[in-house]
Amino acid sequence: PIGGSKQARAFYEGLLGLREVRDPAHDRPGSLRYALGWGRLDLREGLYTGVAPQAHLALRVAGLGAITQRLRRAGVAIDDAPLLDAGRIYVIDPFGNRLELIEPADHGDLEQPRRVSDVRIAI
Repeated sequence: PIGGSKQARAFYEGLLGLREVRDPAHDRPGSLRYALGWGRLDLREGLYTGVAPQAHLALRVAGLGAITQRLRRAGVAIDDAPLLDAGRIYVIDPFGNRLELIEPADHGDLEQPRRVSDVRIAI
């Protein structure tokens, strides 16, 4: 929603640990960008249009157990039963977007370069 950037930054940067990407040529009020390996996650404020509950963004992470604890301490609802043992959880961001956090069994897989498209979601 309009004015949601502060809350988005607290969740995506503070809780998930994503690194913000700054670019003076593209920085605009109400717009945030985060590095995702070879890709980028763009968050833009706008009019709320609703969320498709079956749609979700999947992110590969390292340290899923620690991330899960940090999210729980912050009061974020986590759907992890019985998925945590399988290396994945589902969370809902502050705007109703569903995220799947996946930790590969082979942590070296996190370092493999992949070409991915930039991802944009509404906040």
